[in-house]
Amino acid sequence: MLWRRPMPIVADRANRFALPLLIGGLVVGLAARFAFAFNDDGLMWPDEYYQSLEPAHRAVFGYGWQAWEFLEGARHWTLPGFVAAVMKLSNALGFDYLKAVEITFCLAGAATVLAVYRLSRAQDASPFASAVGATTFALMGFAVYVAPRAMGEPLSALPVTLAFAILCKPSTRAGLVVAGVLLTLAVGLRLQNGLFCLGALGMVLAGRPSTPLGVNGPARSRMNGGARLDAAALFGVLVLGAIAYGAVDQLTWGAPFHSARQYLRFNVVEGRSSNFGTSPVFHYLRALVTTEGLTMVPVVALIGLGARTRPVSLIALGFFLVHSLIPHKELRFLFPIIPLLCAQAALGLDRMRESRRMVVAISVLALAITSLATFHTLTFWRLGIKNPSGELSAIDYGGPENRLLLRARSLTDLCGLKVASIENWRTGGYAYLHQRVPFYGRLPPDAGEGHFNYVIAKRGSVVGTEVSVEGDLALIRLPTGCSPDLTYDWHLE
Repeated sequence: MLWRRPMPIVADRANRFALPLLIGGLVVGLAARFAFAFNDDGLMWPDEYYQSLEPAHRAVFGYGWQAWEFLEGARHWTLPGFVAAVMKLSNALGFDYLKAVEITFCLAGAATVLAVYRLSRAQDASPFASAVGATTFALMGFAVYVAPRAMGEPLSALPVTLAFAILCKPSTRAGLVVAGVLLTLAVGLRLQNGLFCLGALGMVLAGRPSTPLGVNGPARSRMNGGARLDAAALFGVLVLGAIAYGAVDQLTWGAPFHSARQYLRFNVVEGRSSNFGTSPVFHYLRALVTTEGLTMVPVVALIGLGARTRPVSLIALGFFLVHSLIPHKELRFLFPIIPLLCAQAALGLDRMRESRRMVVAISVLALAITSLATFHTLTFWRLGIKNPSGELSAIDYGGPENRLLLRARSLTDLCGLKVASIENWRTGGYAYLHQRVPFYGRLPPDAGEGHFNYVIAKRGSVVGTEVSVEGDLALIRLPTGCSPDLTYDWHLE
């Protein structure tokens, strides 16, 4: 049903390496994701807490901060609902719910590696080239960095990639249904993924451009008619998915499509997302190079060689251009197209002469390994983030505070806590603290005065007893008393 072009046949000797390479990349990539998840408790962007972990914690345990999106109903409940389900199940089994969420998201990242391979093969890439593309994504430092984070972008990359893998090969109507469901799920995780739905419809409606030129008249008409029926079937599934999307809003916010309307009003009509920062149109190009240039530069070069007219490449390009025109930019917004690009790079690798193919493949894989080995040097500037300071390391930022919050969980005399080292919204909040007590920020300085008996602060800066130490920070028990705060505001500033 989709665009195809005959590709050179890769030598069998190269294809023999495909399965070991794919398995090796998958194992190493998953191990790297787990290692990072279990050794880093910091954040990339506060949304990974307050758009997923915190509302999920509030849904499961009955308390937690509410960001403005969950006060005005500007977020769909697909992401926090999924996280809440993981929390609920893990808690019932006696397993730490935070680690359960991280493991789940890491497994989704590993599954995306397999989806990249499947998408490449669905477009007639050789097994070896497909394995190179999938392994490149598996070892990519930025992909490992975002893997354990409870954000909609890395999670939605899996259903998006699988959907196009289904659509890029002759499929039954059942396959179209599955692809439509996957795309609907991606939209629930992040509304902007609706762009992929439009791309998928156009791709299916385009039919089979690989139909031999000699096929004309009734035969070609039947083929075009089949494409229209396929597009109608996919459109029908997406409409049903939209109805389901609206029904969830009806159950959670009291009105169908409430989250989408509120989100579009805030970002498009009022343009208030610019309050969180704006960037020039070429911001994403710079951020991709500074963050993941070791792999993205050769990946894009390979795409230019072999996949310029492929529909998935064009859809990824359209997604990139639309986001580049939006003033507020965050690199994570582009993550869903990164596995698509890795799959398209496999097509370019196949178009190379056999004498160069293996050399290029080894070079790309070596760069991916280097990316994995060096991603711990990431700074916020390299990620394209201006606040906090770009010079700060993006590794374990806020991690010490979060580990001290985890230790505060077991305090039986805790009646209130204040964090004086960073803003409280840069911590993991109640998802980490997991005690129903007031939790104050460092500003204003007198916030919560008299209503907390523990503080997280630099060692020696506060008079009290150090209960737990994390580097130059400590969880300190104050010598003063603590009275309940009956007017505590659970709204996140």
